[in-house]
Amino acid sequence: MPKVIVQIYPSLGDHAAMARHRPIGRDSAVFHSVMHGMREIAVAMDELGYWGMSHVEHHFHSEGMELSPDPGLWNLYLGQATKRLMHGQLGYVLPARDPIRLAEKIAMIDHMLEGRLFVGIARGYQSRWMDVLGQRLHVKASRPHIAEIEERNKELYFEHFRIMKLAWEQDLLQYKSRHYEAPFPYDEGIADWAPSEALTSKYGVPGEVDEHGTVLGVSVVPRTYQDPHPPLFQPFSQSRSTVTWAARNGLVPITMFAPIVMAGWFAKLYRHEAAQAGRTLELGQSMGLLRSFSIHSSRSKAQDAIEKYEMLAWRDWYGSFGHLSGFRFPDEEGPVPAPGETVADRLTKVGMIIGGTVDDVKRQLERQLKEVPFEYLVWHLPYAVMPLGEALEQLEVFATKVMPEFGMEPPAPPKVHGSNVALTGMSVGA
Repeated sequence: MPKVIVQIYPSLGDHAAMARHRPIGRDSAVFHSVMHGMREIAVAMDELGYWGMSHVEHHFHSEGMELSPDPGLWNLYLGQATKRLMHGQLGYVLPARDPIRLAEKIAMIDHMLEGRLFVGIARGYQSRWMDVLGQRLHVKASRPHIAEIEERNKELYFEHFRIMKLAWEQDLLQYKSRHYEAPFPYDEGIADWAPSEALTSKYGVPGEVDEHGTVLGVSVVPRTYQDPHPPLFQPFSQSRSTVTWAARNGLVPITMFAPIVMAGWFAKLYRHEAAQAGRTLELGQSMGLLRSFSIHSSRSKAQDAIEKYEMLAWRDWYGSFGHLSGFRFPDEEGPVPAPGETVADRLTKVGMIIGGTVDDVKRQLERQLKEVPFEYLVWHLPYAVMPLGEALEQLEVFATKVMPEFGMEPPAPPKVHGSNVALTGMSVGA
């Protein structure tokens, strides 16, 4: 029984809308309309029993693609309108962010949504924005063909993840590496903390300051609402090392660009590596699969909708970044898609886009989940290239006509930190 996450960036419109509102990414009226549409979608998903809703982190998209410079704000805005639905990101781009500030932000949102938050992290592949926003950290977008840039990106990614987790898990954070120190400077501490004697030495974390008022460590507040922290996800394309790392560190990897045969191979690798780390899992457990759906009264109408709503992202956007190569079959050579084959043909053939009548979609989904019963099924929904009314209709048909055959697991109550007072409705007095 999969947990269904709907991934909506959103994108602001199709080619015609992009031309009419150029640059559509800067059109406040268009964004405001899409923002309200996102809220309608979130409410509908909540009522229909979906598990979660997610977004990405990208910047500077004047074209209107992936308009989500702060996915946490989408989580907070949409989460205020829902009751059970989980909200998250796939994901925050760690190398370009300060890990302590991100840990604080996530903890705040986790409290405001009372545990209905999951957290995805990524390395970042888009140079236009990451090379700008990462300049103070001397980090750029992932470039596998340039070793120095790639190594720096990976190094900061892993370190920022480690610091963020320590900030959530430890009352007193003391950390030193060649990239980051807390406190700073680490060896000397921060001298002359003014309220040390009056307050911090009495009420702060033990060991936070010494008898001279020097700060020896920092306490990242608040602690997350969930214990020990929100669930952690890792979207990936074709990286074996990413799957191995996620398995050893307890993250849920989401297979973003892969035929089902390759997704199955990654699932077996994940289970094997998790076992090496002492985690016994069933095949597909703690993993997710990204797919798109197009459900209509006939196959021809479904194909028309795929061309109309899906190709802007898959052909013109992802294709430009080279992601279509991820849909190569294991024994295949040459370009992808193959000569004479359209992008829609290839994505349908590999099972990335599942389209047709309700029964067609059921049978295609059944074959893929029989291959690997992934715990999470992530639906790439192309709102607002797809109009709001049609997006709502697709969500309803999927939830009421397709998924009853498979079951659709709703969110469970979060595991929260214990305290000497209740976490909800509490008051702290003298």
